[in-house]
Amino acid sequence: MMKKAIVTGATGFIGRWLVRELLRENISVTAVIRPDSPNRRFLPENDELQVAECRMDSYHTLPEQISRQKECVFYHLAWAGVSGSDRIDLKVQLDNVYASGEAVKAASAIGCDAFIGLGSIMEEEAAAVTDGDKIKPGLGYIYGEAKQFSHLLTKALAVEYHIAHMWPVLTNAYGEYESSPRFINTTLRKIIYHEPLEFTAGTQMYDFIHVKDAVRALIAIGRRGGAFQRYLVGSGYAAPLRTFIERIGKTLAPQSNLNFGKVPFTGVSLPIERFDIDALIKDTGFVPQIPFEDGIRRTMDWIEKSERMKPAGKEMEVKLKYE
Repeated sequence: MMKKAIVTGATGFIGRWLVRELLRENISVTAVIRPDSPNRRFLPENDELQVAECRMDSYHTLPEQISRQKECVFYHLAWAGVSGSDRIDLKVQLDNVYASGEAVKAASAIGCDAFIGLGSIMEEEAAAVTDGDKIKPGLGYIYGEAKQFSHLLTKALAVEYHIAHMWPVLTNAYGEYESSPRFINTTLRKIIYHEPLEFTAGTQMYDFIHVKDAVRALIAIGRRGGAFQRYLVGSGYAAPLRTFIERIGKTLAPQSNLNFGKVPFTGVSLPIERFDIDALIKDTGFVPQIPFEDGIRRTMDWIEKSERMKPAGKEMEVKLKYE
């Protein structure tokens, strides 16, 4: 039974949602954040929330800050360079891998029952590129390969340090309170500012899951997941990217032209079976609840509000509404 949770990366996009949902489920939380984190203000005020200040390169000190725990799960979400130029920075990504290993050791020393990392569908793509012949990968795969390495490293260390290990692999999480230039956000901003909607041919397979469903899955894994299991976390509906783009257009920009094939695609397309969430459903009982159309409407609403506040030099404060 999970009565307590430790969450690194607690002020990030996924982390903020996870912390709040854990508290909502009456699970006590220790949020691990950088000492100088400007996003600390986004953490909720709650008697069941404690904060431990620690940089990623100092996770070995966490057992000095956090007392021994029982019935506790350690969620390691912290990861630098998830977008932008740091995504292809070798040192940044290798530092992430090293920090992940130290997080496993800290989790064991604190007495946690399980360590849950956070994988990415990009590690699946990196594996496909590595296995394929005559494929010339771009630098963007450094991030995915680092995630794959972190998966193996933390799993091996978990065996050595006698702690259960689970590795959820996120397909593409999206939703309110993410400001990165990833695909959904970029597309919605183009709609808001009436920019040309130009895409690849959109034949590559994708799946998108709203962030609230994603963190519900992480909690289900913490409660009922099997030790040393990998779980694909998605909506359960994978389709060519074009299908999702057309659904966005129909829902949010029915008068706009969608121009496919205008942008070259240089990546790999994973087979549909790589998006299978049956193991997650079978082991944990998780069922996604937020349809894609509802999720993108909610995300669009938040982006529009946050964009309107930018000229005033304000930031959207986190006030999540659970429906």
